[in-house]
Amino acid sequence: MENPAESFFGGMLIEIFIACILYGITTLQSFIYFQKYQNDAPSLKFMVATIWILETAHTAFCMQVVYAYLVNNFGQFEYFLTINWGVGVTVITEVVISTLVQAFYVRRVWIMSNKAKLLTAFIGFITVCRIGFGIGSTILSYHFPNWLSFRAHKSSLVTVSGGLGAAALVDVLVALTLSFYLTRGRTGWQKSSNSRINLIMLYAVNSGAITASASVLSVILYATQTDSLVFLGLVEIQGKLYANSFLGSLNARSHIRNKTNPAQYPSFEFSNNSAFRAVAPPVPKVEVFQQTVVTNDMGEPENTFGMKNLKGGELV
Repeated sequence: MENPAESFFGGMLIEIFIACILYGITTLQSFIYFQKYQNDAPSLKFMVATIWILETAHTAFCMQVVYAYLVNNFGQFEYFLTINWGVGVTVITEVVISTLVQAFYVRRVWIMSNKAKLLTAFIGFITVCRIGFGIGSTILSYHFPNWLSFRAHKSSLVTVSGGLGAAALVDVLVALTLSFYLTRGRTGWQKSSNSRINLIMLYAVNSGAITASASVLSVILYATQTDSLVFLGLVEIQGKLYANSFLGSLNARSHIRNKTNPAQYPSFEFSNNSAFRAVAPPVPKVEVFQQTVVTNDMGEPENTFGMKNLKGGELV
């Protein structure tokens, strides 16, 4: 006789293990951030702390769901049909985390696009829709008593696919928008400066592609794997991907700055009035001293004039 736990919960159990590993990476990245960027704005520090706290709570509730299905109700296969109360908590927590991260990226779009209201408003509207679908899925998880009735109702399909689809669309739009404005703004700059922009573009595209792919794959698994919770485990992983994407973008700043010699090439900073601006590196100053020595035919010094401080120059 086939063990129902293997087909129903096996995939999700492995995915929860992966989510716990990603939570460890989130914790490490949070520690690195607070160590390296102590001069960041208090609001940004507060956001990092909030995301880490939410990630901690999310991981704890994921473990609670696993414990309820596999330990508390061990051997009671009929309990697999029940929607545990912790499922709704993990879903809404993941929605909050992903919304905070996407709001951070939408703000970047606002800055990079030189405050393009229509574009930013459109992406922000999709983000709000994502919140609505996520709240709807959470409510339905408490409204329906079991997974059979949850999956049988069309409203659950709309909220799950709509929420994940909206998240994927936001990720793609953010990646494309940032890449577009970075490409347009690098015209005429040095090759070394362009290499830094290429790194930023590569990170933005990869981050958006990973989270968007997770969303699309979750929808596919929800529609096809009707006798398994493997889709739910991927949703839990998605929240960790958002958190690590956000923290990685913050911690990568020093790496991008140090990619080339800072004494030779400019760095880039975001400003409120334009997409980005080049910041010239500090120019080292030197003092030049002159000394005149007169020698005879034998090469022996006869007179030495005092040293004169010319102080002139700046190395460029």
